[in-house]
Amino acid sequence: MNNIIKMFSMNKDFRIVIADTYQIAEKELNDFTGNDCIRKFLEQIITNCTLLSAMNDFNQKISFSLRLSKEISIFCMVTNSKFSIEYTNKLNEFKETVSDLFNDKSLLSITTGDWNTGLHTGTVEAHIDNIDVLFAYFTVQSEQLPSHFIMAGDNATRGVLMQPLPFADEKAITKGDAELLYLSKQLEQTEWQKVIGIYSPLANVISENRIE
Repeated sequence: MNNIIKMFSMNKDFRIVIADTYQIAEKELNDFTGNDCIRKFLEQIITNCTLLSAMNDFNQKISFSLRLSKEISIFCMVTNSKFSIEYTNKLNEFKETVSDLFNDKSLLSITTGDWNTGLHTGTVEAHIDNIDVLFAYFTVQSEQLPSHFIMAGDNATRGVLMQPLPFADEKAITKGDAELLYLSKQLEQTEWQKVIGIYSPLANVISENRIE
């Protein structure tokens, strides 16, 4: 079953990606033995990495590196629509809060491309313990289009990425952003097969794909 939906707004001002990463998280975090707080943090990372990867070319390799405090690191990669994550084993024993993982030396790096097509890496300081905000901050600071990452309420394995197009109408973007935030609560619990119906008043489907 596809778990990625790409849409284009009716007013042609922004693109949307909707992702369900439950099966990815179940597979990749199968050996994780840490607390629920850290697991949810990892699920949020998986979802946001998947969203950004899906917004780009599906055939393009993309990797994400988080260097955190206490010598903890998290590395994700999407290649040929296959997702993988590696993390320092210390996370299995970590008893503190997510905020304690971040300090003034924390960094987020995202690399796209490969040795054949050319590599491009962007790096930002990661002083923000909210992954949605951190990824949005990255798109603002890098050469990518500024984007908004929205989690589906308390469901860390579902999310939406909104990417305004250049020269988009600011009022339309603000309105669309508010509507997507409102709809995120429905996305939290709606059956995946019915998700398109939630967003159909806002946007048309471009494609459906799968990252696993």
